Amino acid sequence: MKKIFDFKSDWFQYYQAALRNEIEEEDFTKKYLKAYIVESNYKSINSFMKDHPNVKIIKSKEKNFFNVKYERNKFLYLDTENNRFWVIHSLEPQEKLQPKIIDIFCNSYLQDKIYIPNQMMEYYRKNLSKRSLGVSLRFRNLRTQEYNEEQEYDKESSKSIEEEIDNYSLRMWLRRSNQMDYIIQNFKNVGLPINFSFLNYAFYNEENELLMKENFHKDGKFTIIKGFDLIKHIDFINKVRDDYSSKLKLIEDFRIDWKKEKGDLIKIEFNKEINPKRLYQIINSNESIFRMIIIPLFKEKDYYFFDCLDTHTGGRFSLQVFNQFLYVNLKPDSCGNLVFRLVSNLQNHISPEASIEIDNQKIKLLN
Repeated sequence: MKKIFDFKSDWFQYYQAALRNEIEEEDFTKKYLKAYIVESNYKSINSFMKDHPNVKIIKSKEKNFFNVKYERNKFLYLDTENNRFWVIHSLEPQEKLQPKIIDIFCNSYLQDKIYIPNQMMEYYRKNLSKRSLGVSLRFRNLRTQEYNEEQEYDKESSKSIEEEIDNYSLRMWLRRSNQMDYIIQNFKNVGLPINFSFLNYAFYNEENELLMKENFHKDGKFTIIKGFDLIKHIDFINKVRDDYSSKLKLIEDFRIDWKKEKGDLIKIEFNKEINPKRLYQIINSNESIFRMIIIPLFKEKDYYFFDCLDTHTGGRFSLQVFNQFLYVNLKPDSCGNLVFRLVSNLQNHISPEASIEIDNQKIKLLN
């Protein structure tokens, strides 16, 4: 079976045939079609090729579609229609593919995953499908050793469920999204941290025929579970990609340039009290998660000012941390994706309802 395509339409027909089980390959029944959105700051595919000599890029006859050979007879297919957010398609098994995607496309200082905040996941949950929606919730509380020792001496104090939880995960599948609304609201009412890991979508046509069922993860991974309508899958990816792209542009429009007297501080609200010293300890103790190093330059009891290094891009920025919020000062050459990475990881591990505010207004993550 041909693995190199001159046109995107040929690739589309191949994947469509795979969905319909029309390709005679023994292991195809064990594979799911997958796609990944990655952030890229490469100016061209040629620049990417120079930095990745072990990856063979085979150009098609279309400007924004590429065949990527990364091992013997192993291919990915790269769509760079949006030059900032590339989409990678594959049929390879998940356990083998994920490390390769990270190694090739997310380890360079010019490329990264995407980090979708809970507010955007909530919007997608409510608006992209009305039926047979599943959700996966996951929260892992990051604490310092000092905090754990404090709790040993303060066992009688009343703490919220969120503070008590160390680690939990939960999956639910319901017939209609309004049923999910009811359950999630009740979880919130008792204080359970609502942090989305992935959403499961089912799309139907007017005749009630299943077109596509797939999982969508907050790091930009899509996996088709069942169905035959590849167009629905691609449209879904494009909606998420374009929405994320537009919101990242909004953040980067507020990068501070003192010479041009433009930009503003970006505010992240925690929605609960967080000791600035403890946040400092958590971030520096979990550099592999936050991908940043923060160095205190000035501190008071309830206020810290940090000089920061984005260990992914090498960029510099600063943080001002208070008890209930922090300010991010992005420099003109800073990558705005670090704001989404920071708020997403705060939601994953500290405060699921952390939110972004720009120019004294909540960033419009819900539309």
